[in-house]
Amino acid sequence: MQLLTDSLHPPHERTMIVELIHNPASGTFNEFRLDVLSRAFQACGAQVRIGRTEKDGQFEIYPDCDLVCVSGGDGALRLVVTSMTRAGLSRPLCVFPAGTVNLVAKELGYSDDPEIFAREIMAGFLDKETARLEAPLLTSDGQPFVACISAGPDGQAVALHSPALKKRIGGAAYAWSLLKLLGDWPALQFSLAVEAPDGTIVRLTSGAFYVIKVHHYAGNWTLAPAARIGSEIFHVISLTRAQRRDFFRFMAIIALGRDPGRLDFVRSLSARALTITAEDEMSRQAAFQVDGDMVSAQPREIRMTGRTVTYCLPLPD
Repeated sequence: MQLLTDSLHPPHERTMIVELIHNPASGTFNEFRLDVLSRAFQACGAQVRIGRTEKDGQFEIYPDCDLVCVSGGDGALRLVVTSMTRAGLSRPLCVFPAGTVNLVAKELGYSDDPEIFAREIMAGFLDKETARLEAPLLTSDGQPFVACISAGPDGQAVALHSPALKKRIGGAAYAWSLLKLLGDWPALQFSLAVEAPDGTIVRLTSGAFYVIKVHHYAGNWTLAPAARIGSEIFHVISLTRAQRRDFFRFMAIIALGRDPGRLDFVRSLSARALTITAEDEMSRQAAFQVDGDMVSAQPREIRMTGRTVTYCLPLPD
């Protein structure tokens, strides 16, 4: 620990500054764990400044900040990435998995132990050659997101979930909302135009679909085995049928760790852009989830941008 601390700020050099950003409105926010994480960074020789996200995604970033650490889930990370992109700010990011859904943190191997996390991130910060990931930026109608978008029963379940229940039982609140949909199952229809990496366009009619940028979905599940956050493409998983029987068969295949693209009613495509059109009034009113949160307006176009987000990767002891 002493060697790491000394190397972070040798004589005549200023102390490294970590901006630790959290979402105080999150149902998973824990002030004690945030304080432990702050103290862990300080024990490694860093100076910590606390920031917070607002509903509009804006936050103050300190001009002399060296590293931005988001304490939260994929939704909080999306707010920070969006704000940094709008402001044209370039700083390495890391994510302490303190949210209900932590898909990016899971893929990049961030520990949920505050002291281990701080040590591994500080070591990674020093090793710029091997502990950086330039992740291509994906946007929905020009707004960045980090992990996934979905429309269909999943999106409806996110819209119906109880924040109070989510605070008590975490991600299981979404499963409970999905079960409540059984009596009033959504019958949705979307037209998708998928632009493949080679520029060809594939047109699909979909009852439910997923846009995937990371390897995991909803915890330990995998919808697109080839998906990686560092990839220059994303994946579209489309259900041509999404009635109760179809959807729960789809979920069962995923729960068993199998590729859902093998089902006869599922299309799995790699993409660089996607255009979405709702085909009827019910579908135009359907809820969409982005990184585990509801969005106020349905996305129309999803596209790779050519820009990147820099993640500071953990280096284990």
